[in-house]
Amino acid sequence: MTDRISLSRERRDGPAGRASIPQPRPSEDQLLQVRRTRWSDDVLVVSADGEIDLATAGRLERQLWHDLPATTVLDLTRVTFLGVAGLRVIESAAARARTERRAVGVVACTRPVLRLLHLFGVDAHIPVYQYLANAIREVPKASPVPHR
Repeated sequence: MTDRISLSRERRDGPAGRASIPQPRPSEDQLLQVRRTRWSDDVLVVSADGEIDLATAGRLERQLWHDLPATTVLDLTRVTFLGVAGLRVIESAAARARTERRAVGVVACTRPVLRLLHLFGVDAHIPVYQYLANAIREVPKASPVPHR
């Protein structure tokens, strides 16, 4: 004897007479906005707002690749999700900054972002701040920390 799943019209289409219409996947622009703000001649703040995952990590990476001053502060305070692909972008940007003798720091205050940064040990070699003002004040003074 096998169990059969009943596929009555109500279960398949919702309440009788209402067919559910699949919603399109949000665009990369809707999932993540990235903004570059030149704080001073030597400090760039790159702010991310939304989800950083496999679909959107390239958007962040492009903003961290060109025209970078001595100090880059990555503001993740408005990031609602950080996936491993986003973490790779952050680590890659930090490694490049160390190679080029530039300073980099991260601002984060949400549990999902802080948890991933700590879980993968990123916070051990990239300074993480709770407030943007602190990062802007302290990151330029910090010498790049060598990666172990």
